Amino acid sequence: MSLTIGIAALLIAIVLVIVGHFFPFGIPLTFVGIGLIASLIYDTRYKPASKQPIEPGWVDTGERFIDPETNKRVAVFMRPETGERSYREL
Repeated sequence: MSLTIGIAALLIAIVLVIVGHFFPFGIPLTFVGIGLIASLIYDTRYKPASKQPIEPGWVDTGERFIDPETNKRVAVFMRPETGERSYREL
């Protein structure tokens, strides 16, 4: 959804440039479009579940859920030193 809105904002900004009415609405639309697209590219919060065994130093949090993308059961592990979380398929 965010990608669609980001692309639409950039396309509207381009149309505004072509018709000569870029100011004042084209500038914010450009930043909104670039920001939404960049956030999707650089957001690393969601990582798909791995099938590899967990390394030493990771603690099982007891959290379990069904991954909506794969419909597989996933366990959550955490590294206490950093707070980093890792997701493993069961």
